[in-house]
Amino acid sequence: MNHYEPTPSHKYLATFSIEVRGIVEPSDVIGAIFGQVEGLLGPELELRELQQSGKVGRIIVKLRRKDNHSVGIIELRSNLDRIRTALLAAAIETVDKVGPYQASLSLQKIVDEREVDRERIRKRAIDILRQWGAKAEESYRNLIDLIIRETASMRLTYYGPEKLPCGVGVRDSGEIIVVEGRADVNNLLRYGFDNVIAIGGAVEKIPKSLVDLISKKESIAFVDGDRGGEMILRSLLEQTDIDYVARAPKGKGVENLTAKEIRKALSSAIPAEEARSLLGLKQAKEKSRRAESLQSLSEKVPQPLMQFYREAADTREAILLDEDLRVIAKVPINSLYETLGDYRGVKYVVYSGVITQRIIEKAFAAGVKMIVGGSTHNITKIPAGIRVIAVG
Repeated sequence: MNHYEPTPSHKYLATFSIEVRGIVEPSDVIGAIFGQVEGLLGPELELRELQQSGKVGRIIVKLRRKDNHSVGIIELRSNLDRIRTALLAAAIETVDKVGPYQASLSLQKIVDEREVDRERIRKRAIDILRQWGAKAEESYRNLIDLIIRETASMRLTYYGPEKLPCGVGVRDSGEIIVVEGRADVNNLLRYGFDNVIAIGGAVEKIPKSLVDLISKKESIAFVDGDRGGEMILRSLLEQTDIDYVARAPKGKGVENLTAKEIRKALSSAIPAEEARSLLGLKQAKEKSRRAESLQSLSEKVPQPLMQFYREAADTREAILLDEDLRVIAKVPINSLYETLGDYRGVKYVVYSGVITQRIIEKAFAAGVKMIVGGSTHNITKIPAGIRVIAVG
């Protein structure tokens, strides 16, 4: 907040420039003004009387030396009306001598101080409203955040005899995300990743039910960006045949990441073999199901999506669908990459063209859950959380 010294209430502030051809003091200037203005405008505008009645404020003179001259400004506050204030200003400009020296006074400006106060009030009011709005927005966001978290906790379930915290999608999804604890699961559920499961805090021995689950599904280890995260990662790499590895940013935990940070980390996941090499661990045996091509997954395409696929094949368009398989948009296949991020709520992309790596990455960044296409080309990595199916 800006603070300022209070002054007596006056309407106008008149500012004059002054130059005196000699060295004088402020009191000399004030004396010259009273002496030379006296009697010019009659008894109604007698300067001394006006000051005594409070209609005119104290005369303020600020001087500095310049060679052998005195230069500076004079300030006079007035509570008179505009006409009388102008007359008084014109009278002060007639002062032409201070002591024995020639002088010149010139009015620079007259400011309506009420306007200055109004501007100050306006700026302060805007500041108050901004702070008020920020608090209201923060309160609103906290409410939304609370609802999201409570909704996420409703989707929390448990897996296996060890009762490992997980999302409801773990059982049905072809891919799973393996994290450390319940808080990590809750945070991923909050942002729509329901195919997440926690190891339950076990580091020395990974629960058997989780080991078996990882062997059956495409899996990604998602661990904290600290020493503890590395220890858990070593256990997972040594005891399971995890497929990919993702790390939270250095010094951060998975439970504290934003949606953007989660997606960035998952999309930057590296193959488990590379992670093992970096940590100096032995290579694990390749999953036999890795040899499957995407083309062999055609029988797994849900029937409703197959209907959309046939339509897309006829029109040569890409069909964008929401969570409930409602059509959001239909776009030409050759502009799919450029337009994919322009539509909100897209969960399924169906088209008869070629699925490429950059289409997968763009769809993942946009929150898409499944891509159904005609064929694939040069796919090197599929982020956890998105399913890719080739029909042809």
